[in-house]
Order: sequence, then structure tokens, then C-alpha cells
Amino acid sequence: MPDCVSEAEIPTSDIVEVIRRAPQPVVNTGYLAERFGVPPEAMYQRLESLTDAGVLEHMEVQERGHLWWQSLETELDEY
Repeated sequence: MPDCVSEAEIPTSDIVEVIRRAPQPVVNTGYLAERFGVPPEAMYQRLESLTDAGVLEHMEVQERGHLWWQSLETELDEY
């Protein structure tokens, strides 16, 4: 994936595709931030917005970070 100037420029479909192709069914914020060349804090905000929209699901791992995965509603949809 090419580096983006900001997390807002990353298409939802690209984020979903990276999660789909990840070696594990869940990813952390740092994994996605690295893939898209944006700071983890900025990626976190983008992922939160996708969670609010129902595209992703999220779990905070106590003192370890955040995990993200596709919601059941969007897992079979094409983005």
C-alpha cells in the first residue's frame, strides 16, 4: 500500500482489504498504521470512525493496545 498523506485519505475498502489479507483475523493499530504509513494515533482515529460506522469491531486489550476486525455485517460485503 502506498503511503498516504493522512489517515482520512485511506479508502475504507483499502483498510478492509488489508485486514482480510492479514495473517491473523485480527490486527492491531500499529500493524495498520505501518501498512499505510501514518502515525498510530491517526490510524486509531480512522479505525474508531469505522467502528462507529459498523464496518469494524474493536477490543481494547488491557495495557497492550487495540485489536480490530471486520464486523460480521461487512465480512461478506465487498468494499
